[in-house]
Amino acid sequence: MAVLLFHVELTLALPRYLGQDILPVFRSGYSGVHFFFVLSGFVIMMAHGHDIGRAGRAPLFAWKRVRRIYPPLWAALLLAVPATLLLPLLNNGTPFDLLDVLSAIALTPATHDPVLSVIWTLRHEALFYAVFGLILLRPKPGLAIAAAWMILSATLPWLGLDDWPRFFFTSQHLLFAFGAAAYLLLERGKVPMPAVIMGAGLALFSATWAVPLMKLPLNGIVANWAFGLGAAMAVLGAAGLERTRGMAVPRWLTFLGEASYAIYLAHAPVIYAAAAGLLAVTPSIRQHPLILFALVAAASLAAGLAFHLWVERPLLARLPHSLPGKAAGARAAPSAP
Repeated sequence: MAVLLFHVELTLALPRYLGQDILPVFRSGYSGVHFFFVLSGFVIMMAHGHDIGRAGRAPLFAWKRVRRIYPPLWAALLLAVPATLLLPLLNNGTPFDLLDVLSAIALTPATHDPVLSVIWTLRHEALFYAVFGLILLRPKPGLAIAAAWMILSATLPWLGLDDWPRFFFTSQHLLFAFGAAAYLLLERGKVPMPAVIMGAGLALFSATWAVPLMKLPLNGIVANWAFGLGAAMAVLGAAGLERTRGMAVPRWLTFLGEASYAIYLAHAPVIYAAAAGLLAVTPSIRQHPLILFALVAAASLAAGLAFHLWVERPLLARLPHSLPGKAAGARAAPSAP
């Protein structure tokens, strides 16, 4: 939701729409990506940390990552590419070619994303999965490569990086390690004062969010790490709190979490379409920017939820959680004594 509202704010501020900020507080909503990277590191360690050194588990790890990421992405591209060719405004008029589409389909490393702009994060996610898969296959060299990757991502950005070096060594890559470290701390034992840790993490995250609003300087690398550390503390504290006291989560909020990937994939083209459509059909809405903001945000959210219910969920239901052909063999195998 933070990323969605960030994109609504940026889009409506473009000259072709309103040409002014409406709710500048959401200009820090890009930090939803930082939370996403931290959570990815935490979840991957939770799901597969025990598989490190078990090379035979690497194919299952790869299949689970492919199953979760690629089919919904391909469905989104199948809808977005033809629609964008007909209505270039759906990607803000950014031109693209066949190679761009093929790169988006495969999530290969790239320095720009003219088809679905949001998938730049998935390219970094795929890079993280590749490094973690190497750790599963060969722990010692894999961990050495991962450590070198983190060290370079922590140091090289201070020297200034462009294009390809920035892709491979952005300071945001450390956020995967922040999330993994949070899970390792959770597994070491009881988290002391989890509510305090969670509150401190949320406070750090919120303070970093607020710095631009106060017109104070904030180095981009420092912002990446501050958002990441705040998110990691919040996740660690919440997980510790859930283990010790339990944590009731409203069903509607759980549903939004389940639909988050679909919302992420689908929202950007709908923001452009809804903004252009509303301004064309009801020009007077320019005089009510908050209403326009709310309608555009609601339309993009509704599109993401619809994509989740009618595309992503049925699609994933047809795909096995285990490697195709492996499940039957696993069921037929005799149980260990």
